[in-house]
Amino acid sequence: MLLSAVLLVGGCGSATEPSAEQAPASGHDGPLHVSRNGATHPEAGAAGDVVECDTWGSGGFHDGEVYGEGATADTPEEALDVAASEWLYNGPREGLRRAAEEGDRVLFVLEVEGEVKEAVVVRDGPATEGAGGDGWHVESWAVCDPVELPRSYTESIGLQVWTDEEGRPVPTTRLGAWRGPEHCDWQSMTFLDLRGRTYVRGLQPELREYATGPFRPHTELPADAVDTGFRREGDRLWLAADRKSVYVGTAGSDGTTDVEQWPRAQLGCE
Repeated sequence: MLLSAVLLVGGCGSATEPSAEQAPASGHDGPLHVSRNGATHPEAGAAGDVVECDTWGSGGFHDGEVYGEGATADTPEEALDVAASEWLYNGPREGLRRAAEEGDRVLFVLEVEGEVKEAVVVRDGPATEGAGGDGWHVESWAVCDPVELPRSYTESIGLQVWTDEEGRPVPTTRLGAWRGPEHCDWQSMTFLDLRGRTYVRGLQPELREYATGPFRPHTELPADAVDTGFRREGDRLWLAADRKSVYVGTAGSDGTTDVEQWPRAQLGCE
C-alpha cells in the first residue's frame, strides 16, 4: 500500500514563490449556489466555479436540505474555523477573505497574484439538532493543486514544490514530494510520488524490506539514468532506467555528479 498524503483545508502566482494577496479580495458576480449538474466541478458546487486553477485540486459540496455533517456556527467566519477544525474542507484557512454575499450565503476566497486559488461558500441555513441547530456552515469549497497555494502553506503541510525546466511549479498530479507523517514517526523521511511509484529519501533501516534497496546519500549517477527535467533548490531529479530508484543532486559541466539514491518502496501509514 503506497503512502498517501492528506491535505487539510482550500489557479497561479509567480512561478516559484506564490504568496497571498494583501489587498482585499476582488468581488464575485456569479451565483453562490448551483446544482451539481450545473457546476463546472460537480463535487465542488458553486465554489468550483470561482477558483482559477492551472491544475484542479479538490472540492466538496453539501447539497442536502438540512445540514448535519458537522457543527454550525453563529457567524460566517466562525463557520470556517469550525469546519477546518473538523477537517471538512481542504486548503489554508489563513488568508481567506470575504468576496461576495448573496442572501444567506457568503463567499470567501484566497487570491495568489490576483487569481483565486481557494473558494469557500458558507450558508446560514437549516441544520440538525446534532449539528447545533440552524446556523452557518460550509456548503461548498474548492481549492487548486497545492503547488498553486502560498509557500507558507505548502511548507506547513510538508509539501516540497519542484519546478520544470521553465521554472513552473510541477503539480502534484505529476510529481508529489512530501515530508513523512509524524504520527508514524516518519518525519525524517521524504516520500516522492512519480509516475505511479513512490521513492523514499532517508529510508529508516527497519523498513528496508519494503524497498528495492537502501537509501544512499552519496553514489554514482548511472549513465542510463534519465533526467526528468524537474528541479528544486539547485537539485535535479533523474529516474533509473529500471525505475527502481531515483537520483537527486547536482551535475557539473565537467560531468561530475553528487547525487543521492532514493529507493522505490511500498509503505503504508495509518
